[in-house]
Amino acid sequence: MCGFVTVINPFSSAIDINSCRQAVKILTHRGPDAAGEWMSDLSDVYMGFRRLSIIDLSEEANQPMIGRTGVVLMFNGEIYNFLSLRSELEAYGCRFRTRGDTEVLLQALETWGIEALRKLEGMFAFVLWDIQNKKATIVRDFFGIKPLYLWKMPNGGIAVASEIKAFYALPSFNPRFNVDALPEYLRFRCLCAEQTLLKDVYQVQPGETYSYNQNNGKLDRSFYWDIADNLSGFNINGNENALIDGFLHRFKGTVERHLVADVKVGTQFSGGVDSTLTSAISAKNLNAQLTGFHCYVPHEAVEEKSFASAIAEYLKMPIQYATLDHTLFFSDLLEKLTWHMDEPIGHPNSVGVYLVSRLAYGQVKVLLSGEGADETFAGYYRYRRIVFADRLRHQPFILNQAVPLAGFFPKRLQKMINTASKTSSDAQILNDMQFVPPSILEKLFSDPEYEEKSVYRRENILNRYENHNTLTKCQLFDLQTYLPSLLIRQDKMSMAASIENRVPFLTPEICTFAFGLPGSIRCNGLSTKILLKKALARYIPNKFVYRLKRGFELPLGEWFLTDTGRARSSALIASNSKLFDIFEKDEVTRLIKKFDGSHDTADLLWIFLTLNVWMDMFLGDKNLIAAAAYA
Repeated sequence: MCGFVTVINPFSSAIDINSCRQAVKILTHRGPDAAGEWMSDLSDVYMGFRRLSIIDLSEEANQPMIGRTGVVLMFNGEIYNFLSLRSELEAYGCRFRTRGDTEVLLQALETWGIEALRKLEGMFAFVLWDIQNKKATIVRDFFGIKPLYLWKMPNGGIAVASEIKAFYALPSFNPRFNVDALPEYLRFRCLCAEQTLLKDVYQVQPGETYSYNQNNGKLDRSFYWDIADNLSGFNINGNENALIDGFLHRFKGTVERHLVADVKVGTQFSGGVDSTLTSAISAKNLNAQLTGFHCYVPHEAVEEKSFASAIAEYLKMPIQYATLDHTLFFSDLLEKLTWHMDEPIGHPNSVGVYLVSRLAYGQVKVLLSGEGADETFAGYYRYRRIVFADRLRHQPFILNQAVPLAGFFPKRLQKMINTASKTSSDAQILNDMQFVPPSILEKLFSDPEYEEKSVYRRENILNRYENHNTLTKCQLFDLQTYLPSLLIRQDKMSMAASIENRVPFLTPEICTFAFGLPGSIRCNGLSTKILLKKALARYIPNKFVYRLKRGFELPLGEWFLTDTGRARSSALIASNSKLFDIFEKDEVTRLIKKFDGSHDTADLLWIFLTLNVWMDMFLGDKNLIAAAAYA
């Protein structure tokens, strides 16, 4: 796990090495153990690196790493199947001077070219520079576990970095607000595809490759992997026990490879199905007794410490707790973590991920987490709603009979019936993920095209999956639009404490297996994540498995009503508020003043708060960013 910066000027013009070094220094938190750099003979290409040493801790494994064919590699991440790939490469005649995965990736790329990517199991973001041909290959992993950003420089060159803030150290970088992306961000609390909130700064997408030719300044992009491409005609059949056996066989191997490290490994332990299954397999199948790290929120409605503690005791697993309350939540920690995120903190529980990582620092260097299991094995409650409503749509007689009687049903069932009768499945998939409804956005924006701007990228993504059933379509949509934002949160909040976060549920093998399962053992409209729960029930008692899923929630509405919360919200309508630069002032003021603690209005208030903090920091004095004031 590391951080890097690459700057490539066109037409052999020299770069400013001091600014490049400052950019790399900003990323020290991503790699406190070692640093390295490489510069071309003409000083027109710079590659700078910070290392968090995990596998092969020797200096020989430092980067940038130069290959036998005249290429230079900088790589952030881990290749979990590097040992088997190494054996395969040795059969080709390759010889190795290190024990780590970086050299394996380098020689794999030299031996097989871009086809090497299809052989990988791992999380990765890398730049490969071909010295002779003056071409750069820029790649991000299958799911977007590792962040990677590209800035198109005014001179026709490019800069690539693990975090956006590194660009602020470069002399020609001029941060400009990408206002056109704001409607989508507000409505969904994150952006999808390649866009960011800054103009000319792009996020390399999951499974995407960029190719840059220094000779002519041409920048091309393509995708080397999309889970949907592997699903055509792919179905896994068998009885229930056989399906569980097949999953556990694969997942045990995946977890075992994710445990490979020359440093201590722990687990980000919520007590939910995903982190518990990973911990149980580690302890009972792989003889790896991990320490669990848990974020405790002292509020009866959301705390899961009691569950986590009981499960940890059953597994005989040591566990430690970090506490998050409203005072800490609204402290200057918000500014620090915004600096680390490079964007507004869309997910309030990001603060908890950081606290867990900070607690783990000094005890372990790696944490395993259960991120990705909800998207791949259908764990979100919204999948129940979507499957149930879709079944009603396919039974029009039953639906027509149910509509006039909806008022007699429980509220959740009423909502499902009304949704099925009034919206299509595609509209439901889109709208079910929104945090701010269009009715509020309409009053905030004077732009008449705000609604189209908020959804058109997502509609394009959804249309790509029209040949799949509704459940699979929704899961594929979430993999492309929602999961990357969760993975960015995992990466940046853990790296803020110099901790590597690994996600064993997100490998091509596990994901393809999950999507090949019958929908009835993923989500049947009544239960979610059915196969994973049945698999976990082989390890722990049912009382721990079949309990109400809470997720990692915070009592946001109540916290905003505390003194610390009110102080934060009051500042949003001060005369110097950045919000008034982009929204209708009277409407913002009205929404904030009428806040009543409800869930929906709390989401809106949180978005206002974090957006304002980000604008103050990233659209203000760029020297504040370059100075790493919040590192």
